[in-house]
Amino acid sequence: MVNPQFMTVRLDGNPGNSTYHSINLQVTKRLSNGFTNQTSYTWSKTLGEASDDGQVNYLNPRDRSLNKTLLEFHRAHAIRSNGTFELPFGPGRPFLSNGPGFLVRLVEQWQLGGIFNWTSGAPLNVTAVTSTFTQATGNTPVILGNFPKNIGQVTPLATGATYFPGLQQIPDPARNGVTTLQGLQSQFSNRAIMDAQGNLILVNPVPGQLGTLGQRWIEGPSHVGLDVNLLKRVRITESKVFEVRVDVVNILNTPRWNDPITDINSPNFGRMTAADPTASFQQSDTTTAARRFTINARLNF
Repeated sequence: MVNPQFMTVRLDGNPGNSTYHSINLQVTKRLSNGFTNQTSYTWSKTLGEASDDGQVNYLNPRDRSLNKTLLEFHRAHAIRSNGTFELPFGPGRPFLSNGPGFLVRLVEQWQLGGIFNWTSGAPLNVTAVTSTFTQATGNTPVILGNFPKNIGQVTPLATGATYFPGLQQIPDPARNGVTTLQGLQSQFSNRAIMDAQGNLILVNPVPGQLGTLGQRWIEGPSHVGLDVNLLKRVRITESKVFEVRVDVVNILNTPRWNDPITDINSPNFGRMTAADPTASFQQSDTTTAARRFTINARLNF
């Protein structure tokens, strides 16, 4: 029992730990016939109690295993590929090697390149109100129905998207236990989640209860990107080469969805916005990011 003599009792230590396991596969095609490529695949699992070296607030200090979960930077799958291909036209190439001079200069030394990235989503916490004495940490909902790990699905809307199509918010059943005196019941804002069939699946823990839904239970949206470039070189003299290059970022115009809002009490539960796929992870939310072309000209000497 907590000693009432002390308002706060704090214990600092370094009992945390983490583990990382992975399988890495890589295929490299060395340059031949104008083509080179490197493709890799990584399967990994990152478990721990904290995603950085800051302070950890345990859900239950007497059971630290509750905080052992997938870390924020965990990505189960990652595929990355890059390569270049010199088009087979011009002197010493399979096609038009002996054509008219002006035609050979026009079609020779064209190079196509690309970078492809795909990663699975980040592990996400579905959150609820904190109703235990450990107020410095978050809580998860109590699960009452079917809420599988793969429930998330990006579903575009008129503005943004939702990650939980078919789920609905309703007032938390605990509202019925709040008195109507002085309008208290009308001020009770906790929400619950039910499925499309009207079955209650997620509710807030009652005072003193830890949520029963696991930490980082679901996986956020995956991210895919394909960037390409086209390069043309024209030799002017033995030591001078003129180069024109077109770079296309996100050529497929694929939106990079931010992680959804996962607080079951938020009026925006499940809502998502798109982020700039060309920017860093710190980029502000925006729905205007799209395919981008850049044209460069350079003289090498």
